[in-house]
Amino acid sequence: MKHTLSLITFTLLLAGCGSSKKDDDVVITPPSALMQQAEQDRINNNSGAISVAIYHKGEVVFADAVGNKQPNSNEKADKNTLFQIGSTTKVLTNIATLQLVEQNRLALDDKLVDHLPNINFPIEQTNFWQAIELEWLMTHKGAFEDDYEGISEDSDLISFMRDEYTIDNGLHNQPGLFYNYSNPNYSYLGAVIALESGLDYASYVEQEVFTSLAMTRSTFSNEKVKADGNYALSIDDGNEKIKKHTSIDELLSSEVVLPAGGNTWSTPTEMLNLAKLLLQGNENVLTLASSQTLTDKHVLIPNPLPIHYGYGMFLSDGFMYDNKWYSIRHFEHGGNANAYTSLFYVFPDHDLAISVLSSGESDNLSGTLIAALKHVNVLPEPEPFELPAVNTALFDKFAGEYTVYGLDLTITNVSGKLQVSMPTLDAQGVSYSETLVPVSANMFVLTLNEQQLAFNFVSTNEGQSYDYFVSRQAVATRKSISTRVELNSNNKIQISKLLKNN
Repeated sequence: MKHTLSLITFTLLLAGCGSSKKDDDVVITPPSALMQQAEQDRINNNSGAISVAIYHKGEVVFADAVGNKQPNSNEKADKNTLFQIGSTTKVLTNIATLQLVEQNRLALDDKLVDHLPNINFPIEQTNFWQAIELEWLMTHKGAFEDDYEGISEDSDLISFMRDEYTIDNGLHNQPGLFYNYSNPNYSYLGAVIALESGLDYASYVEQEVFTSLAMTRSTFSNEKVKADGNYALSIDDGNEKIKKHTSIDELLSSEVVLPAGGNTWSTPTEMLNLAKLLLQGNENVLTLASSQTLTDKHVLIPNPLPIHYGYGMFLSDGFMYDNKWYSIRHFEHGGNANAYTSLFYVFPDHDLAISVLSSGESDNLSGTLIAALKHVNVLPEPEPFELPAVNTALFDKFAGEYTVYGLDLTITNVSGKLQVSMPTLDAQGVSYSETLVPVSANMFVLTLNEQQLAFNFVSTNEGQSYDYFVSRQAVATRKSISTRVELNSNNKIQISKLLKNN
């Protein structure tokens, strides 16, 4: 509000000063309601800058930015300032994969081990690893731990995923069973793209995807961004002490994480060229049939809200905001990397797309998204919405003995409440909640070391049994299943890893 008030006050002062040349009077237009909201979001999130662009009915109808390019500079960000897009990169990785499918270099049901041979997996997991299909990587069904232990700044994508990843990282559960978001799925996919294209991952996407989409300034290279000169540095307030990046050289850019979204630079306006592909296709990039598969409902996400995953895009008929439901069909994928945040939304029924990028850590940019929808007059009236109620009749199916990272976990239905017992953590003096807190349907919260972790009970047999207790960080498997094969490396109880992931 201070920014807005100062501009309005300045305009009134100019108008009151008088001039002998009225036609030459300078008129400063107050910021739009959209950019007022963007500025408020920037302040609320402690971010350096926020940039917004809107595509609607065939053209870019809005592009603007607030804030400074660098934390210790007064140079203002503009609509052409580069930010990182984080995991929004995943749709680009899938586009590259589908290009190679169209060239008959890959097939979606091909096995990972056929395109990346000699993966250094434990011999007792051979059947699981040999079964992993490329499409499972695209839809987060690979069952990989969402971690990159052992990685270094100069790790090579192919050698790390083939030789080193499995040393300190493993499988949560049998692959192919259900969706569970994990970045290494896309690192494996990127390694396949590199091997089959004959180019490193970054070069292939820049040449075959960015160029074809006219995303001429988008890149994975910090050196190119530095030479460009118009870029935002980020602010990390995820820790107690806010960290301000003062040099682009401080940003990590390991090749291993590039396909999952580790170091991708773009602008909101260039991101709208990607949106056009999702809305109307682009034969320079993919056939229309292939581009449409990016936003098909390939897998249902275990979640209280009705959400599916396509190939690098989340699909839903609406979203929650301020405890209300907005019924508007959309495709989206956010991103967080190196303390940048991305919102990327496509509304196919309105020929509309919105890209919001910020230079802040895990920023809440939903206010800016709502303001952008209002800007083009397509925000629907909010509706009351209640999450699906917890079904206590299922609690006996949820109860049982599980194992997670070699730890025994017992869940018991006691008078309509799910009680938790983990004897190994008790012996170690590690605190955890003894009762699961219901959130909705199959979702519960487990508190571990004072940190809350959301888990879903997942069935793979249409509700006959619920054999998996699933979070992104860890998967507890019913012991009658897990004892058939040990999925975690070295058969060790990994208390430290469970706590690290929380």
